[in-house]
Amino acid sequence: MFSRLLMAALLLAFALPATAALVCFDAQDLAVPATSEGLYVNFATGVSGTSEGAVPGFDFDPYASVSTTPANELRFYWGSATTGNAGVASSGDRYAVLSAGSAVGPASLFTRAGFTGDTSAWTSALTTGYLGMRFRNETTGTINYGWVTLTTTPPLGFPMTIHGWCYDDTGATVAIAPVSTGDPIFSDAFGG
Repeated sequence: MFSRLLMAALLLAFALPATAALVCFDAQDLAVPATSEGLYVNFATGVSGTSEGAVPGFDFDPYASVSTTPANELRFYWGSATTGNAGVASSGDRYAVLSAGSAVGPASLFTRAGFTGDTSAWTSALTTGYLGMRFRNETTGTINYGWVTLTTTPPLGFPMTIHGWCYDDTGATVAIAPVSTGDPIFSDAFGG
C-alpha cells in the first residue's frame, strides 16, 4: 500500500508542469538614441523600437528630455499610470543604481517620475549598473519585478546602452544576478 501511494505521489509530482520564474533577455546591447523618443522596450516580448507605435504594450522608454536643464538629459518614461510600471528609487524620485545581489520586489521604493525624475546617479559618471523595475506583464496580467542592465555616459547619460533585462514572471521578489547567456532563458522551479 505504501509503495503505491509513493508511486502515485511521484507520478503526480512529475506530471505537474514546471513553472517558469526567471526570464532574461541578456546580451541585447541596444543603443538608446539621444532623442526625445529614445528607445521603447517591451520587457515581456523583447520588442524594442524608436517610436511608441512600433512597440505595442511598451514597458520602458529611456529618452533625452529636451525640456531639462541641461537640455537632452537622460529621463525614464514608464507609460500610462494604469500599467503600474516604475523604477527603483534611492529616495523620492531619484532613480537608484543597484548592484548584484540587491532585491527588487513589492517592498522596494519605486518612482514613475518621467520628466521630473532625478537620473543624476546615472548621468554623473560612466555607469554600468542595474535599474530595478516593475511592470505589468501583459501575458500574465501580474506585476513582475526585475532589473535592466544599463551603461550610461556623463554628463547627460548618452551614449546609453541597454545590455539586457531579467524579471520573475511569478510576481515574486527577485535578487539581481548577472546572466551570461545570449538568448532568453527560463528557469523552472525544479532543480534550482
